[in-house]
Amino acid sequence: MNAREIVYNRFFRPFEGKKTAGRVGVELEFPLVSLDGGEIDEPYAAAITDYLGGLGWSCALRGVGGEPLFMENSFGDCLSFDNSYNNFEFSLNHAAGLTELDARFREYLGLVQGYLQKGGMTLIGCGTNPNKKRISEHHVPFSTYNMVAKFLHEAPARHNFPDFPAYLSSVQTHLDVSLADAPRAYTLFARLDFLRALLFANSPDWDGLGYVLYRDFLWEKSAFGGCPNITGKVDGAFASVDELVDFFLQKGLFNRIRGGRYETFAPVTIADYFSDPSYGAEERDIECYLSFKSVELTARGTLEVRGDCAQPFDRAFAPPAFNLGILCAMDAAAERTDRFFRENEITAKNSELRGLVCEGAGLGSVAPASEVEAYKNDMLALALEALESRGLGEERLLLPVKNF
Repeated sequence: MNAREIVYNRFFRPFEGKKTAGRVGVELEFPLVSLDGGEIDEPYAAAITDYLGGLGWSCALRGVGGEPLFMENSFGDCLSFDNSYNNFEFSLNHAAGLTELDARFREYLGLVQGYLQKGGMTLIGCGTNPNKKRISEHHVPFSTYNMVAKFLHEAPARHNFPDFPAYLSSVQTHLDVSLADAPRAYTLFARLDFLRALLFANSPDWDGLGYVLYRDFLWEKSAFGGCPNITGKVDGAFASVDELVDFFLQKGLFNRIRGGRYETFAPVTIADYFSDPSYGAEERDIECYLSFKSVELTARGTLEVRGDCAQPFDRAFAPPAFNLGILCAMDAAAERTDRFFRENEITAKNSELRGLVCEGAGLGSVAPASEVEAYKNDMLALALEALESRGLGEERLLLPVKNF
């Protein structure tokens, strides 16, 4: 099998014909907590699908027992619990701008919160569930989630939280880029991982270790950390699509579907999986690729920025607004970042820089605090200016961070 062709067709061909920037999609997850700090009422929470069905939403996907799990409306927006009934997700289909998505989200949030609060629960804007030590997993019975849980509980890990996806919430931004711009955009957003951590870290640890962005640790030190290049940060720089394809070939696979059922296996690179006949690979197996990296290119034809923590509701859309603004000012953002690194003689890798921020250490060891603050404010101003130039009012979504 031609692994290179398989990778290109799955992850790069969808970018052909796309515009440089413009349309955007957003996924927002939030912890669901009981108002008394204890366990959630799982049956009541799960029954939100019936409530949404009564409002005209339809069931898009069901669980292994036929349970309605993913509810969709006429916009193609989807409401669901992600992995656990402790974690609720708003998946907002692509639109011309963020103001439209924000308006839809606010409407849905009102519906969802109204329902949940009647049952003694509420969604909160945080990247880790503060009640972790007092609650249980409340696993959602979906085939993909079941497979992931099996892998996390059976494969070697470097922490003792195999059920951690039940307690984490993030915001993911899907950006349209052209195929020609994909290497440059991918490189830039990977390089800005540390800056987005400075701006949006909102997931404290459960152990008093001092983490401000614990989510990275949990993903990277889990069993997924033993699967090549599917968690963590991207340290490479990419000058061409061919270089990106080479990078994707070194990403890992650990699952596939046979006879309508998932099966897991020891992680292997995509290149080896499709070139070694002993694996019994089928071309469709690439569809089972899962990634949890902070920046990714997806089979939807989007650049996905997925390392940002869920935010308080008053600035829930700040990460997507920043990411869209930076994409729209990509040349200037790259130039200002180059200058910041050059003037401060920073040689640390992307992963090292973000790691310092995540651990709560800050960047004092690599640059003066005043320089870091000036760079952060400069990049926020650049993103705001780019959003203003779009004329859609999207800049207001970033202002809460600018003024924070």
